[in-house]
Amino acid sequence: MDKGYEKERFRTVGIKSSVLKKFKSFSKRQGKSLSMTMLAMVEFFEHNGISPDERMHETIASLKHLIKRRFNAMVAIMRSIEKEQTLPTVSMIQALFEQELESEGEEWEGDFDFIEQQLTETKQPEEHEPWDMEITVPKIRYDRLEEQMEALKKDFTYVLNQVSVVKNRFGKDHLKLDLNSGAIEKYRTKLKNL
Repeated sequence: MDKGYEKERFRTVGIKSSVLKKFKSFSKRQGKSLSMTMLAMVEFFEHNGISPDERMHETIASLKHLIKRRFNAMVAIMRSIEKEQTLPTVSMIQALFEQELESEGEEWEGDFDFIEQQLTETKQPEEHEPWDMEITVPKIRYDRLEEQMEALKKDFTYVLNQVSVVKNRFGKDHLKLDLNSGAIEKYRTKLKNL
């Protein structure tokens, strides 16, 4: 007896004899009654959004193989990106650290004398040749700096919009800032954290 459907009555459905024979053999292979096999088939089609009239030109096994191949290709692309983009960045950082470690052992006395001499000279400094090497900034840092710049522009525009000119009958006119102390403190801490 079918579990959960014991009290329901049977109804007949008109099915062609060749189709009924095929359906009965399919039900036997599934190990279910005709009603439960029919219910399982209907639920499968409804759950997966598949129409019985449509043909899936590939089997599930071939789709699984195709997905596995595409996944392997994606992993290969990610490994290639790691090798081509991350490793040069790591080597640049290592070179910077090595240069910093080398510069720690140098003497600074001569550099300070040179700076002091430049400050006391009255003649104009000579124009330096432009650097031959290219200075690069990582894209992430560049994007972050651009975002910070846009936020600063927005904040500065807001603060300037809060400034008004106050006319004074006696003496000079002065500027008045219409911001509360909490907002001013917020902008101070924001500037310190940049």
